[in-house]
Amino acid sequence: MRPKQCAVKAKIHPRTGHQGQSPCFPTLGVSRRDLQMRLGRWLVNRHEAQWRGLGDTQRQAHEFISEPSLGTRAKFMTFNRTQSRAVTGLTTGHNTLRRHLHLLGLLDSHLCRKCGVGEETSAHILCECEALASFRHAYWAPSFWSQRILGV
Repeated sequence: MRPKQCAVKAKIHPRTGHQGQSPCFPTLGVSRRDLQMRLGRWLVNRHEAQWRGLGDTQRQAHEFISEPSLGTRAKFMTFNRTQSRAVTGLTTGHNTLRRHLHLLGLLDSHLCRKCGVGEETSAHILCECEALASFRHAYWAPSFWSQRILGV
C-alpha cells in the first residue's frame, strides 16, 4: 500500500538543487525526547543487568557499590585525578594496601599494618579495623553512622 501523494511539492534547495523532504511524510513518528528517554532507560537496564551478571568477579567493587547510580557517577566525575585514583583503588582493590601487594608477590604478609588482625583490604580499612575506629568516627559524619551503619 503506497502512501497518498501530497498536493504540496517538496521544496528544492536554491544552491544545491537537492529536493527536500515532502512535508506530508514525516520521517519518524516518534519525538526526539521520547527516543532519548527510551534509549536512556534501555542503557540503564543493560548496565544493571551486566552489573548483576558479573558473578564472582569484581567482588570488592560489589561490596561497596550495590547498583549503578547516575548520581554517584556525576559526583565521581567532579573529582580531580588524585581523588579519582584513591576512590578507584579503594573500590576495586587495586591499590597499595597489603592484600593487593601480597597477591602481586611484593609483600610476605597480607595482615593489616595498623591492627595486625585482619587482611588489609579496603573494606577492612574503611569498616572493620579497630585501630582506625576513632579516625573513622572523627572524620565520617555522625549522621552517616546513625543512618547507614546503625539503620536508625
